[in-house]
Amino acid sequence: MKLLKSLLTLLVIAIISLSYTGCEKTADDSCEQQDMNQILDCGSEKNVEVCCTTGASCVYKYNGQEYPDTNEGLNNLADALGCNYKSSAEKAEQKQLIIKHLIALKDKASSGV
Repeated sequence: MKLLKSLLTLLVIAIISLSYTGCEKTADDSCEQQDMNQILDCGSEKNVEVCCTTGASCVYKYNGQEYPDTNEGLNNLADALGCNYKSSAEKAEQKQLIIKHLIALKDKASSGV
């Protein structure tokens, strides 16, 4: 009987320790999507998705391409989204508007992580 109790105790300890090592924490991922045509009328749908992962930087996705969450990445994405404007001053103003909305979209996605 004493041997059975010892084996049962070891079995319970082994099951508990295996259950803790078998659990693997996965990274949380949160994404948001926005049709930029709702903000800036360019005549066609321009869906941008931003995904944020715990422990990593956010990534913007548009038209099958990924753009990093950096100044250069945001500028490149704004250029890819941009329309043909009549003047460069108007283009710069619209680009800043696009970047402002992209950052707000990223903030919304990162708050879900």
